[in-house]
Amino acid sequence: MKCERCNGLVMAVSFVGGDDMCGAWEYDGLKCLNCGHITDPLLMKNRKVLVQGVAGHQPTPGLVARLDPQGSNAALGSR
Repeated sequence: MKCERCNGLVMAVSFVGGDDMCGAWEYDGLKCLNCGHITDPLLMKNRKVLVQGVAGHQPTPGLVARLDPQGSNAALGSR
C-alpha cells in the first residue's frame, strides 16, 4: 500500500499503550515508513462516513462560540 500523504511505503503495525492504572489499549494500523503517518480501520471508516455526508457537525445544545474581548480566541459560553 501507499501512504495517503506522501505516497511512501506503508506497513502494518500493532500499536500498544497505556498502563495498569488507566487501562491498556491495543490496535492494528498502518504506518508510513517515509513520513510516519499513522492510520487505522476506525479512522478510515470515519473518513468514509464523512465523505458520504452521513455525519456532520452536531453542535452541543446550550453552548455558543464567542470571541473574547482580548483577541480572536473562541471561548465557550452558555446561552
